[in-house]
Amino acid sequence: MKKFSWLFGFMLVAIMLVIGCSQASTPNESKLPLPNEKSTLSPTEEATIAAQVFKTKEYTIGKVPEWPLLEDVVLERYAEMEPFYAERFADKPVNYSYVLLALRAAGIQQASLQPENMKFTVYQELENYVDLDYTMDLMLDKQNGKIERVPLEGRLSLVNKDGAWLIQADDFDDAAFLKLIPQ
Repeated sequence: MKKFSWLFGFMLVAIMLVIGCSQASTPNESKLPLPNEKSTLSPTEEATIAAQVFKTKEYTIGKVPEWPLLEDVVLERYAEMEPFYAERFADKPVNYSYVLLALRAAGIQQASLQPENMKFTVYQELENYVDLDYTMDLMLDKQNGKIERVPLEGRLSLVNKDGAWLIQADDFDDAAFLKLIPQ
C-alpha cells in the first residue's frame, strides 16, 4: 500500500490543479492551445508548443531528490516522461538515460530545477517531422540558498504520430550536463 500512496497523492494534486485552473479561467481570457489540440495553428507551431511542454516537464524538478536516487523515484519519473516519446523506452533504451539527466543533476547538485527563457527556432521542417533548435536557462535553486543559472542549448526532433507531436530525439547540451553531473 505504501508504494501507491505517492501515486494517490500525485493524482489528487493533479485533479485539484485541473479543477482549480478550469474554474479560474474566464470566457474573455486568451487561452494557449494545448499541444495536439485541434486548432488553427500550423504544424510547426503545434510542434513548438509540444517541445515547450516537454522541456518544461523534463527540466522542472520541484523537490530535491535524495541522492542516490531511490528506485520508486526513478520509476515515477519514467512513467511521467514516457508518454512524450515517439518510441517506448523498451524499444529505445537510450531514452531511459535522457529522462534521468535532470533528476540526477538535481540530486547531485542538491537543487530544485526550473527552465526559464526558452526559445525555439526551426532548423528543419518536413511532413510530420520538425527539428527545433532550442536555448534556455536552467535555474538551480540550491538547498544552501544559492541560485545558479546554467545556459543550455540543443536540438529537439519531433515526429507527428496520429496527430500528436512526440519526441524522436534530443541532442542536448552534453558540456553543460557534464559540469552538473561530474563523472
